[in-house]
Amino acid sequence: MSTVALVGNVVTDYEIWEGGSVLIEGAAISGVFREPVEADEVHEFHRSYLMPGFVDLQVNGSFGVDVATQPELLPELGQRLTATGITSYLPTVISMGRDGYSGLLPALDERFREGAEVLGLHLEGPFLNPEKRGAHPPENIVRPDPGLLEELLQMAPVRMLTLAPELEGAFELVAAAGRRGVVVSAGHTAAGFEVAYRSLDFGVSGVTHLFNAMSPLHHREPGVPGAAFAHPRAVCGLISDGRHVHPEVVSLAFRLLGPDRIYLTTDAIAAAGMGPGEYALAGQRVYLEGGVPRLKSGEIAGSVLTMNEALKNTLAFTGCTVPEAARMAAATPARLIGEGERKGRLAPGYDADVVALSPGMDVEAAWVRGERVR
Repeated sequence: MSTVALVGNVVTDYEIWEGGSVLIEGAAISGVFREPVEADEVHEFHRSYLMPGFVDLQVNGSFGVDVATQPELLPELGQRLTATGITSYLPTVISMGRDGYSGLLPALDERFREGAEVLGLHLEGPFLNPEKRGAHPPENIVRPDPGLLEELLQMAPVRMLTLAPELEGAFELVAAAGRRGVVVSAGHTAAGFEVAYRSLDFGVSGVTHLFNAMSPLHHREPGVPGAAFAHPRAVCGLISDGRHVHPEVVSLAFRLLGPDRIYLTTDAIAAAGMGPGEYALAGQRVYLEGGVPRLKSGEIAGSVLTMNEALKNTLAFTGCTVPEAARMAAATPARLIGEGERKGRLAPGYDADVVALSPGMDVEAAWVRGERVR
């Protein structure tokens, strides 16, 4: 089997090995070295970083493609996401009606194998608190229903479910999803501190897009963010664009949680990577102006963030190290969904998902399971 060596500034879990190399054999990494090594094929990126490919757990779309209404374009989306450093992701579907799910989810299940690797689906809803619905159509939000959940889990390989834990019957869904290996995250929730903390004890993994669409952190009622900070196992998604969360609050979250309990996510919609104009989000019209996508009502509807921008922003907002930022973009999300033994690290035996980034965090090249895709 032929070998490929990537030479550059190798970003490991805790260090940067300047002039190091990553050796790829087939679909896997066979070695990581502090110095250049020989191989059948060598690619040199001497001024650039070599990082584990990014894992985005919340992608509604990008580059003009809306996951919920254009499942036939999922292969194109996967290819284009690699330009942002994403090598694996969860296509994300916001709250839909039963007929909408039955028409969409089986179609998504058939289109998983081009560009960035799809690791399953993220269902953001429909078991949400209507008070915190954000851009979710209110008519599609329903009470926890074990029968509906089972139907959805049978339609496609769901990997992650966002729900509001304070709703009656929500804990039953947490248990049912857990039995099927689905990671449950709290989001679009008005839960107070006690309920949120208890849900984390019960099996909820953490929080979807921390601070957004949830009860706020208050000194008399710490809310969902307070529970996430206080609970030792909570792992939280963060949209690090400086708009969804103020840069100083991103910094605060990093100081409280650290790189192993924050995963960077884009929550990107079809408008990401595009110019101002009108786009779709699960059948709704979204208007992009001034870098923020909004419904006609003015409600923010996802983001236009890319993962390499999220990495760059987080470095600037928090002062974290490059290895810490890389962990938030790769190792932490991979571990959260049970892929931590094959994704998210540059280490022997791991999938050869590698991105080369300039010092300014522009993506120069990308490999998915040993195949160059960018």
